Amino acid sequence: METTVTSKGQLTLPQPIRQALGIDAGTVLEVELGAEGSIVLRKKATPGFFDQFVGLRARHAPFASGDEARDELRLAEPAPDPYGSAPARKSPAAKSSKRR
Repeated sequence: METTVTSKGQLTLPQPIRQALGIDAGTVLEVELGAEGSIVLRKKATPGFFDQFVGLRARHAPFASGDEARDELRLAEPAPDPYGSAPARKSPAAKSSKRR
């Protein structure tokens, strides 16, 4: 694929590349000079929901990143019941008594 640099130094990324990387208007890209005169563009990672709160954490907090907090929360969730017990159902007699 080709793109042309404008007189203002701007270029357009082809649509298939933008879609594949999830690049929308306002997405920040990191630009680096690569080997042999190449240009390297990287989509800058944006902080996730948990990372916003980890940035506010107190010194010596238990999690260093949002990923660690998220993983710990997943581990803390109760395991599913292997016997598949469901909540108790009302008997048909209980339903019929309400109709009277």
